[in-house]
Amino acid sequence: MPGICGFLASQAPSDATERLAQFVKPLELYDWYRSESHADDVAGWGLARVSLGLVNTASQPVASDDRTRWCVLDGEIFDTAPLRAQLHADGCQLRTDSDAELLLQGYQAHGLAFLRQLNGKFAAAIVDVQARQVTLLNDRFGMKPLYFATTPDGVLFASEIKSLLADRQTPRRLNLRGVAQFFSFGQLFGQDTLVENIVGLPAAACVTIDASSGQMEAARYWQSAEAPLAPRSESEWLDEVDRRLAVAVERQSHDTPGLGISLSGGLDSRLILALIDHSRVPVTSLSLGMAGSLDHRCAERMAALTNRRHYSHVLSHDFLHEFAGHMRHMVHLTDGHYLSQCIVIPTLPIYRQLGIGVLLRGHAGELLHMGKAYNFSLDDAALGISTASELEGWLWKHLRAYMLEAVDSPLLAAADTAEVECLARESLHSALEPLSTVDPVLQRVWHLFVSERLRRETALSMVEFGSVVETRLPYLDNDLVDSLLAAPPHLKLGETLQQYMLARRKPEFLDIPNANTGTRIGAGKLAQRLATLRMRVFAKVGVPGYQPYERLGLWLRRELAPWVCELLLADRTLQRGVFRPDTLRSVVRQHLDHQRNHTFLLLALMIFELGQREFLDGEAYEPAQLAAIVATNQP
Repeated sequence: MPGICGFLASQAPSDATERLAQFVKPLELYDWYRSESHADDVAGWGLARVSLGLVNTASQPVASDDRTRWCVLDGEIFDTAPLRAQLHADGCQLRTDSDAELLLQGYQAHGLAFLRQLNGKFAAAIVDVQARQVTLLNDRFGMKPLYFATTPDGVLFASEIKSLLADRQTPRRLNLRGVAQFFSFGQLFGQDTLVENIVGLPAAACVTIDASSGQMEAARYWQSAEAPLAPRSESEWLDEVDRRLAVAVERQSHDTPGLGISLSGGLDSRLILALIDHSRVPVTSLSLGMAGSLDHRCAERMAALTNRRHYSHVLSHDFLHEFAGHMRHMVHLTDGHYLSQCIVIPTLPIYRQLGIGVLLRGHAGELLHMGKAYNFSLDDAALGISTASELEGWLWKHLRAYMLEAVDSPLLAAADTAEVECLARESLHSALEPLSTVDPVLQRVWHLFVSERLRRETALSMVEFGSVVETRLPYLDNDLVDSLLAAPPHLKLGETLQQYMLARRKPEFLDIPNANTGTRIGAGKLAQRLATLRMRVFAKVGVPGYQPYERLGLWLRRELAPWVCELLLADRTLQRGVFRPDTLRSVVRQHLDHQRNHTFLLLALMIFELGQREFLDGEAYEPAQLAAIVATNQP
């Protein structure tokens, strides 16, 4: 998918042009992508960007005035006018409207202080040719993945792991710590990847690497625990969050041709839709789900109330028939590091068919209602947490509840259960250490969600969409996140914030059921319990309008069972040496026979094996069918 890549050789000269072309090729999924690069065979370095050509369209890479520093940037920076005015007053001459040039000039002039002012979604690299150094930078929340490695030949970096694996010097060995995380939590933590020697850039990072010595200097220009806000009354918090979200939505939606929004029956996207100024901002909405899903019914009502053009994509039997292809495509896009049901893959061509170039998504809206946030969802036990050890124990139980918890014997061939748990526990403990000053202790769940769940899971979800459209996440706005991390926990558990804002901005949306509870926004606990029970009963007996948007566990036992067995019980998988064959057979059998629910573990196993085949075995992947559909529907 689109992104950046490059390298700086430990010694010059080098075959920079040819080497850079190897890094670029894996990023060029479709022939309509825009590729730009510059390589210097004499100085031994190269930089490249592959883009959709929809935002931040000025040519890259850009050079400093003396051409000793070069910069390339993936993504975009918002509200650049004040930053440009500031640099102009400082005597900097900006020749283009490029975000890459803005970043280069600003960083040269003000260092980390300039980075702290940036609001956007980006990853960038600066090559200092004379100093033989590469500096890697990204946004506060690390929402544009960037990976790097050091080899005897120098420093390599890219937006995709597959791009780094194209280099002959990059080892193709598994990272046991990363594997332990993936199968314990369903995601990775920290800087780990599944490949040894390849690491991910932390969020809010400024990492400088010397190509000759391999020495690294890392700095964080922002951390969530460092930005507390002054105490406020409950009404003041409600007003403040409302104001900041409205500004964030305006910031990311105004003056944007081809704007779209992914709409569901939940809370997050409806609040974004409610805050858009529909008199000035045309927007097309799209929902997806099974036939008769509550999400479709709710999304269609909201689109009608705002007079939006809306498209409902139904997951038909064709989706299951083509599921193996969808999963292979998802694995290819995300380097096999993302646990996904693949339901968004068949929608990717549709965005271009509808003329959508920039897509608003509701990710990170969970920060407003952490009572419903996947395996981070806070329950009654969590609300009683008062110490750091209690918090870590609760997180350990909940983050791994759907993975290895139900497995009777060791799964990984290279480690026993105790060693896997130790590696995963160390990762969780390390992730919590920077949050030790955050009080009350429960508030650290919100911080951890930002630093680990969003950066290592949501960012990869955006990689899928980012293969065809630019994505924007209004909830991940600097000012808004500061207020949400500081607001009292009790305001951020249920529907308090959403009910307040919808009542002010779009009260009609309050009566449209929340697809997660089955009842109107703001209903009491008893009403929610009864509505949820009714929704489950109606869904089970097949009542239209009450179906969930997916039923992966059932599909794996029924329509997808033959492929599950074909992939996971193949000699190639069993003899790979990663999993213990008897345990793997037991996991598959228990799920298919309704003895255990291994839905997410099976999903992780399939994704992992497909990733091994493509990225470590070198099995070629050509998304011919999807490429043809997307290419013929350019906006």
